[in-house]
Amino acid sequence: MNALLSFIEKLLVGIFILGFGVLIVIGLIRYNSGDSDESGSWRHVKKQNTIEAYLDFLRDCQSCPHEEEAGAALDELQRPLGLVVRLDRGHLGVRASIGLPVFSPDGRTVLAFGGEGPDFWDVNTGARLPYLENTFNNIRRGSLIEALAYAADGKRIAAGLSGAENGRLMVWDRQTGELVAEHLIDGYDAHAVAFAPQGSSLLGWLAHGPLGIWEPDTGKFLRATHEGASTLAFIRGEDGRSLLLSAAGRDLWYWDPGSMELHRQAVINSDRPLLGLSQDGRLIAYSEGPVIELWSTRTGAIVATLSGHDGDVMSFCREPKKGWIAIGTTAGTVYLWDTAVADPLARISAHEGPIQQLACSARGRMVSIGWDSAKVWDLEKLRKAQAGKPKAEQ
Repeated sequence: MNALLSFIEKLLVGIFILGFGVLIVIGLIRYNSGDSDESGSWRHVKKQNTIEAYLDFLRDCQSCPHEEEAGAALDELQRPLGLVVRLDRGHLGVRASIGLPVFSPDGRTVLAFGGEGPDFWDVNTGARLPYLENTFNNIRRGSLIEALAYAADGKRIAAGLSGAENGRLMVWDRQTGELVAEHLIDGYDAHAVAFAPQGSSLLGWLAHGPLGIWEPDTGKFLRATHEGASTLAFIRGEDGRSLLLSAAGRDLWYWDPGSMELHRQAVINSDRPLLGLSQDGRLIAYSEGPVIELWSTRTGAIVATLSGHDGDVMSFCREPKKGWIAIGTTAGTVYLWDTAVADPLARISAHEGPIQQLACSARGRMVSIGWDSAKVWDLEKLRKAQAGKPKAEQ
């Protein structure tokens, strides 16, 4: 009996060892097969060597072995078409995003939200600019930056913040990083901020209902109400004075920033949802699907209807000097338009996913933000690279 039990025990142990060995062999075969498939896919992408092929590869690549190599190859192909640089985000986590970009008046720096507070990047090198410890860091725990603005003279930056109970406005000195002033918005979050076109002593703010102006130097704080307003900008009136402009749906309200008295109102005759105001306040945009309408905020007349985009319109900006319009879509494509021309000046597959934000500078540069990266583009180079190409290739 003991001999039989011993035999059965040895038999079971043998079966177990054999089965475990089979599982290991199957696992190795599957692993090698998967690795081979991935290598084969990468070889195929390298053989194609196109922007679209690298973007397709990167969309499915989450920390895969060839991610860095694919990104570098993509940059090499985009650079002759207008890419200047990617903004460094080494201080952020994997796939963490940069947001709320705005150019400095001289076009050399991008201010954006990149982690816990405002950060600055060199637009030519993509390097994040260092600043002294304990500067630009007066943000209270639990607060979140919702909006950023650069003063027209480049001397100050401002942020609008949300909090658990109240919003807040903050202004810093650009050179020293010291806090100039801050102001509490009781019961509301600050969703938009904009400096007046002259100097850095007047700031407009918006909190999805209340809005107003704040003078950091004097403490003057005025408040009015425009229910449903979601965007604002300063615009120069017919008499040359600056007006604060707020938009809610089809309604435009023009405010005297010195008193916050309503100067005039206008209604835009569009049936599409509001997309936003251009940073200079010259245009208001409405979009639905792949179509965007641009209207003049001075005359209330339609400027252009732009269509044919390969995805829904998600973001736009206006290049102030030439008046070119940059558009970003959910497909990750950037389009460049001259509103006087029927077809786009250029288009490029720019990002792996939707282009969430765009910002234009007065020096012909643009920054595009996607979940994959933040990229700086030279708009004139983008236009020239595609000039003369057949429409089907653009």
